[in-house]
Amino acid sequence: MTDHLPSYSQGDVKQALLAAGASGTIYSLVMPESEAVLAEVMDGGAAGRDAGLLEHYREAWTQKQDALHEGYFECWIAWSAPVVKFDAAAFPHRYPTAGASEGIFKLMAEYAARARSEGFGPTIHIFDGEYEGFPAYAASLGLLLVRHSRVDWPEVASRADRHAQFWISQPSAIDGSVWPHFDAFARKLAEDRPDIALVPDLTYVGNVARAFEVAIDLPNVTNFVFSHSKPFGGYYHRVGGVFSRKESPSLFGNKWFKNLLSLAWGSAMMDRFGVHELPRRYAGVQAEATRRIGHLLGVRNLAPADVNLLATAPVSDADSTLVRMLHRGSGDEAVVRLCATPAMAALIDPKLAASTAPQLLERWRAEGLA
Repeated sequence: MTDHLPSYSQGDVKQALLAAGASGTIYSLVMPESEAVLAEVMDGGAAGRDAGLLEHYREAWTQKQDALHEGYFECWIAWSAPVVKFDAAAFPHRYPTAGASEGIFKLMAEYAARARSEGFGPTIHIFDGEYEGFPAYAASLGLLLVRHSRVDWPEVASRADRHAQFWISQPSAIDGSVWPHFDAFARKLAEDRPDIALVPDLTYVGNVARAFEVAIDLPNVTNFVFSHSKPFGGYYHRVGGVFSRKESPSLFGNKWFKNLLSLAWGSAMMDRFGVHELPRRYAGVQAEATRRIGHLLGVRNLAPADVNLLATAPVSDADSTLVRMLHRGSGDEAVVRLCATPAMAALIDPKLAASTAPQLLERWRAEGLA
């Protein structure tokens, strides 16, 4: 698996980036709001009382827990409605998962099994620079992976294999932006190649301050995944889900095997904060963290991305060896992409980054950035 990890995951590279308040790997930002709502849910405050959290765990033999994820999905549908445009009734099968990763792996595994039973060669297609989990999970299942330059998106329909799966994130993990051609690409794929399944990963919905829409009400979108790891700083809560048009056998058991505390926390966060609210609240922190990281890494044009955890810049021949390891995408779309959460956490409250904030604060003072 390590063969499929990017160079910025190496220990020495991670430390060099961290010294500037940055990371190549995208980490979630635990915010004061994340911790406050968790405390309420666990301590029986307003959110906890409403959820009846402790009562949820009792009398498993009654099977009352089997339906407890349904409210969470209804909450997500309402919370995401300003952004995600789809007919919820067309996706009646809804499975709680341990973040998006469990859903990605199991959907790929089901696809591999279907390919064997139906006798076609399974291939996973992505755009170059996409979320690292796509190629890693494909490799673990022995699936052929095909990368496309995103600038060539109009040609994908004519180049992709028969019965392929195309995995895509929107907002995009490539550069942290809302990709403006998503709708046109999805429609073209549906019209020209109905045999290809498009599987959107909506993990970054909830991470963008500005208004935008993702239209996924297309026949070639048979499943999609989402997560609260990035929008709410919930990586270690492992909470997310899969929407499916048809029953997904590998996920059927998730109606039993689910984390009730995480579902209660995720629901409470969605009840408390709108889909754009937290990114707007911390936009200034993102901008200031980007300014300081850009100075320390020598990236002049580093700017906040749409996704509030990220910062990007055009690639340059002057980029250092360290910065070159952060290059993503291909062709005219190649960018420097980094995660700003270490610096953002230190700026919000040093206690949120207790092991790294002291060194960052000292370096910022020394560089005249504080």
